[in-house]
Amino acid sequence: MDVDLYDEFGNYIGPDLESDDEEEETYKDAEPEQEEYDGEEAMDEDGNVDDEPALMAVVLHEDKKYYPLASEVYGPDVETIVQEEDTQALDKPLIEPVKKHKFQVKEQDLPETVYNMEFLADLMDTSHLIRNVAIVGNLHHGKTNFVDCLVQQTHPDIRPLEGKFLRYTDTLITEQERGVSIKAVPVTLVMQDVRNESYLMNIFDTP
Repeated sequence: MDVDLYDEFGNYIGPDLESDDEEEETYKDAEPEQEEYDGEEAMDEDGNVDDEPALMAVVLHEDKKYYPLASEVYGPDVETIVQEEDTQALDKPLIEPVKKHKFQVKEQDLPETVYNMEFLADLMDTSHLIRNVAIVGNLHHGKTNFVDCLVQQTHPDIRPLEGKFLRYTDTLITEQERGVSIKAVPVTLVMQDVRNESYLMNIFDTP
């Protein structure tokens, strides 16, 4: 370091130096050499198209394609709906736990049966012991009388009047007067099979 070029405060007092502006001007004047592109794709020795110029191209983030479109995956004939917002509530889980319903007898003054009503309510919780039966047939073929026989077998206090049929499922007055069922009525009973295993029978008496 030459001490004569600087004063006591460290300021440069020597001869004038070339400024940086001149260097920038000379750099701007020099045009960079660019290869001329004749419009033909680059070919390798085997005659295949060289993809290197395409890979070197600058692609913006919004122009990039990360995933295929729905029309490309499923075809143009399939209608796709994109739902961006999550409509499921936050307090609702994705996989809800299975809720087991417990039935209880709330109604009072029920008719007397050969089984306990609590036992009937417990059978409602066991789906493999439930049987759903619909009695279907032509007019006056004894569908309602068959249901009356099942009701009398399970309800000892329910008996028909002398010279009349019970017609337990005919609840309408017009049905009782005409002796013809007009609407379907379900009846739930507890019946046993030949092995004395109890089943909950949901019997549907149809017109």
